[in-house]
Amino acid sequence: MSIDARVQTVIHNEDGSGELRLIDRPAGPDGVPGIAGQSCLTFASAPHEVTALNGCDVWGGDSSLILGEIGIARREGYTRIVFRDDETFKRAVTEYHKNRRASADI
Repeated sequence: MSIDARVQTVIHNEDGSGELRLIDRPAGPDGVPGIAGQSCLTFASAPHEVTALNGCDVWGGDSSLILGEIGIARREGYTRIVFRDDETFKRAVTEYHKNRRASADI
């Protein structure tokens, strides 16, 4: 199932597990909103900085979750994700925010 969502909230438990609570992505400059596809994605472990996804727009298909243009997790089933390595995650978050700032300046 496709995902085109905004991360409304990241829940990160003490044991490292948690969930990304998703909402439909608001319409962008093209006027087309996204459809979350799922209300929640769960994980068994996550990068330390996983809460940086709060408010970010993510997308993907049945095998991956993508932030900007970088895959941050693989999907296992409909609602479970496994994050990629910490460095890839950090790079994705940095690029995502850099690109958002650049488009806001236009």
